Amino acid sequence: MKFVVPYLRVVAGMFAAITLWLAIVEVVNGNVADAILFVAFAAGLGYLAMGKPLRDRRKRIKAEQDAIAARAEAGHRAFLAGDVRAAMAPPPAPPKPARIRRGVVIAAAVAGLLVFMGIINDISDGLDSPTKDDVSTTPRAAAPTTTTPSTTSAATTARTVAPETAPATRISTTQVAAVASVAVMPNVVCMDLQAAQDIIQAAGVFYSTSVDATGQGRAQVWDRNWVVVDQTPSVGASIGEGDPVLSVLKEDEFSGC
Repeated sequence: MKFVVPYLRVVAGMFAAITLWLAIVEVVNGNVADAILFVAFAAGLGYLAMGKPLRDRRKRIKAEQDAIAARAEAGHRAFLAGDVRAAMAPPPAPPKPARIRRGVVIAAAVAGLLVFMGIINDISDGLDSPTKDDVSTTPRAAAPTTTTPSTTSAATTARTVAPETAPATRISTTQVAAVASVAVMPNVVCMDLQAAQDIIQAAGVFYSTSVDATGQGRAQVWDRNWVVVDQTPSVGASIGEGDPVLSVLKEDEFSGC
């Protein structure tokens, strides 16, 4: 049984790391209650993995300190008794730590590699919440978007820019429209999220947002794994910083392009 116990601790440590990562994913997805539950499980598994080694190390340190204290006391008494040689004797050698078997080290390295690969896979998939796997990934029907025309006419803007007291310097409506139009919204539907963001930035707007079209609130960590299925505002509308909103799905969830 002693031969198997170290490997069981490695397995417990691996699952503790996985559970802790799931707690982090839940926090990213806003599920605090589930995250607390995962943290509790991770703490229990971590205790099973590291509890006994930590206790053994604490016992070894205490035994070493007790031996040094006992040797100091014996040396003090020998010095008072006039036995200088016994008083100057070196302290006892500290106890040696238990030797870790090579197989346990290899198993721990393999477990760490598996956990690392799982984390990378989760990040590439967008950090889905493990407690929401039963939620349908069918995209919701996109709500019709309407563009409300600006109630400020070009002539009013022109009067604001150039007061009526100076008619010679009044700006034309064509110039005002050119200044007011920051950028034009391009058509980015059916593009991956990274390419869509690049095209919007090329149009002159550097800040856009993306939302999960299923309504699950999944984070788009790896932009190239997501496809734009709807956009707001519509193609050709004037946009400014933060105006573009892109509804996205994962590549394997959408085949409408």
